[in-house]
Amino acid sequence: MSRPPRMLLALWLCALAIGLVGCGNQDQPGAPPAGNETTGPAPTADDQTAAVSETPSSEHTPQETPREPQVTSPATPAVMPAVPSGEPAASAPAAPMGAAQVTPPSTRPAEPAQQPSTEPAGTTSKEPSYGKDAPRDPIEANGPIFEGWPKPQLALVITGEQHGYMEPCGCAGLENMKGGLKRRGTFLEGLREQGWPVVAVDLGDMIRRFGKQAEIKFASSIDALRTMQYDAIGLGPHDLQMPVDVLLSNAGNPENPLTAANVGLLGFDTGLPSRYRVVEAGGIKIGIVAVLGDKFRQGVNNAEIVFKPAAEALAEVLPELKEQAQLLVLLSHGTVEESAALAKQFPQFDVVATAGGASLPPAEPGKVEGSSSWLVEVGQKGMYAGVVGYYGDDLKTRRFQRVPIDARFKDSQPIYQQQLAYQDQLKQLGFSGLGLNAVPHPSGRSFVGSQKCGECHTKAFDVWKDTPHAHAMETLVKLDPPRQFDPECISCHATGWEPQRYFPFASGYIDLKTTAHLAGNGCENCHGPGSQHVAAEEGSLEVTEEQLLQLRDQMRLPLAKADENCRQCHDLDNSPDYVKNGFEAYWPLVEHKGKD
Repeated sequence: MSRPPRMLLALWLCALAIGLVGCGNQDQPGAPPAGNETTGPAPTADDQTAAVSETPSSEHTPQETPREPQVTSPATPAVMPAVPSGEPAASAPAAPMGAAQVTPPSTRPAEPAQQPSTEPAGTTSKEPSYGKDAPRDPIEANGPIFEGWPKPQLALVITGEQHGYMEPCGCAGLENMKGGLKRRGTFLEGLREQGWPVVAVDLGDMIRRFGKQAEIKFASSIDALRTMQYDAIGLGPHDLQMPVDVLLSNAGNPENPLTAANVGLLGFDTGLPSRYRVVEAGGIKIGIVAVLGDKFRQGVNNAEIVFKPAAEALAEVLPELKEQAQLLVLLSHGTVEESAALAKQFPQFDVVATAGGASLPPAEPGKVEGSSSWLVEVGQKGMYAGVVGYYGDDLKTRRFQRVPIDARFKDSQPIYQQQLAYQDQLKQLGFSGLGLNAVPHPSGRSFVGSQKCGECHTKAFDVWKDTPHAHAMETLVKLDPPRQFDPECISCHATGWEPQRYFPFASGYIDLKTTAHLAGNGCENCHGPGSQHVAAEEGSLEVTEEQLLQLRDQMRLPLAKADENCRQCHDLDNSPDYVKNGFEAYWPLVEHKGKD
């Protein structure tokens, strides 16, 4: 039977789905633990933001509040350690990042400037913000760094738990987010340009997923750290889930400083990775050992890798390491509790860097009872670096700085070129080369595109086409490097993909040439594929009146359920303001109702 065109009640709602899932994000900070004698800055506004509660998805598992490790620390910060005799006066330090990046105390306002409101509801601007924050000054937002620091005899830079986030991404605006290898490269280059002797170490866990793209990302991240002159890189549990040939090709490269005392690729006889490393900077020899904690080790399912308990491996390597180095550093990819226990059992380590903490690491190191070791948490997704500065002939005077890797650091050109090559490799391989095979949508229906929806739902379509969701693919094209061939980005910037698992449905978006009608985050990402509904309304599918009503009902998305769809992309990783403010604050920005 022939029927007039009728399209869906509101083939839309949650076009709120524009997070670059899998690249990077903003953290959800909370109040750090009480300070000790270390010298981090006073807590910033970011430090004191209330944590957001959310049940993380299976693909994203950020911890939302800083945790307090089982270590002791005084209730109030103590005075900064005195600068050893012969050191430059702290009142006139050479700021390591330059005046353009570290604001001198005399020029900073006494009180931080009021931050622009991130509340989308009630905005007085003529154009809706769609939740994107106005650019903020990173120093006002996140605090100055290295205030009062003279040049150290040694600067130990600690990072880790990148979790696949080579760059920051999300809906808050790149300039307001932390993290990124390009910024980190500039940070380290700035320290060296100021003459600081730098030893850079990383705990590992470069990736968090499986498959060909994860393997390429791991190799690209190792290349970037090698370009940054890292001296030691540990291996996290997600790294060790990769095929052993991928690990061997990276660990076997003598230019890659991968190390793990209790991990053996194809057994310990291969000597891969190296069990420890000894490096020299500023005339000081530093011994570095990395271990995988017992709890994380239990989660690794790779028959071609053998393990030892962390404490057993440390007992084996420490005697020879102590003979070669003045300072000992432990990279413990374990829980904070496990790392604290190792620091207590092996007090020879001056610094124990630990994984397993919150996304916002404490501003100061923890103190381990019965040991002089500092316990340093690294945070998550590469958003922070920790720096330990050493002073004095005996290296007993130490300072600590938690460094936010934010927009005060410009992009490193060498790292930028490597990321161009990474994106080009994804483009050349294509979805099939990356092992991504399209699967039928669970509904059995096909995607038709938002233009088709707009033939009947003209008012809803007019709302959508003026939102960022309609131009989500354009956002990827305009990024530098562009990301329109990156599945981890496409999944929330196109129509017809599984947003949390990064694969296409059979009738979903392929590319701008083949499926331009599915570019952008369209109606069907929230309401489901519309092929049967369209066919029934246009009369090409013969249905009864009852069946017609059922097809319409299939496309309706009650507001009560809409939030679940939005959070598939607007999750804690990529859209923390959405999680904080909620669906009710954002729905008015894209509100659309029913057929004309």
